[in-house]
Order: sequence, then structure tokens, then C-alpha cells
Amino acid sequence: MSYEAETAPGNDASTNQPPVAGANGHANESASSHDEAVASPNQATDTESGKDVERVNQELAEMKERLLRNVAEMDNMRKRLEREKADFIKFSLESVLKDMIPVLDSFDKALSASSSHSESGDAKSFHEGMTMVHRQFLGALSKHGLEPVESVGKPFDPNFHQAIQRIESSDVTDETVATEFMKGYALHGRLVRPAMVSVKVPGGSN
Repeated sequence: MSYEAETAPGNDASTNQPPVAGANGHANESASSHDEAVASPNQATDTESGKDVERVNQELAEMKERLLRNVAEMDNMRKRLEREKADFIKFSLESVLKDMIPVLDSFDKALSASSSHSESGDAKSFHEGMTMVHRQFLGALSKHGLEPVESVGKPFDPNFHQAIQRIESSDVTDETVATEFMKGYALHGRLVRPAMVSVKVPGGSN
């Protein structure tokens, strides 16, 4: 009897123990904290990724701008080289043609001398032959761009004429070329040698 009395209360205490309060609530709080801990690094990673994309886009825009500038500079350089090449080709014969000008001077003198002789048959034939050769020579030079400078009766132009004599005259109101002592020549419009001329100037001019 004494044994049963002692063990019965013990069994009642064991079966009537209350459940652990708040066990499920604690588990839920732990899960929520874990989710927040996982979400926080993900959010930081997304922010950094957005900044990286923006930086890459900015770098691409800068590279594109530099590329366009380089293309424009290269195009300008190409055009400049083409112009320089064209000028080189156009004026490469300048020195050669300049050396041929004295030959034209000799033709001019010979034609002038032959025309002053008597109009005999031989002299006339010589003059006609010299005229033909002179014309052919000028035509060959003209193909390469060499042209004589117009002088007599033209307004005096210091860019193409060199005045070696000035004559006052009431016949002109502006400086005008009176006589051509030596022809001038230009290559594609660029002066090779000025014409040596006398110039009529209005009376009273210095």
C-alpha cells in the first residue's frame, strides 16, 4: 500500500506536464531571420550589378565617341593626302618645263629676226617652218599645263607681270602693259616666270 501511494502521484506529475510554450513561434522567428539574411546579400548584388551595367554602358559610349573622332581624323588625313598627291602630280614637271622656257625664247627671237628679212622665197619658207615648229612646241607644253601669260594691252597685274619700264601716257586711265620684252608663263595657273614688260601709266603718276 505504501508503494502504490508513492508511485501514483509520480505518474500523475509525469503525464500532466504542460507543453513547452512558444516552441513553434521560436522556429518561425529563426526561419524569418534566415530568409532576411539570405535576401540582404542578393539585394546588394543586384545593386552592384546595376552599377556595373551603367559603368559598362558609359565606357562603351566613350569608346564609340573616340572611334568616331578617329574615323573623322583619318578621313580628313586621307583627303589631305589625296590633295597633296594631286598637286604633286600636277606640278611635278614644273622644273623640267621651266628649263624649256629659254627654248621658247630662242624661237621668239628667231621668228622676229626672220620676219624682218626680205620676203624672198627661202626666207618666207624658213619663217613659215619656224612658225609651225613654235606652234607645235607650244601645243606640246600646253598639254602639260604650261601656258603663256597674256600681256600686251592687258591691265598690269603684278602677280603675272614684272614692269621694267614705266611710261607716262594720257592715253590710259589705268596701268596698262605697253610692250612685252619677254613672255611670261604659268603652269596650271601658277606663275612660273613673270612677263617682262613696259607699262603705260596715267600722266602725273609716280
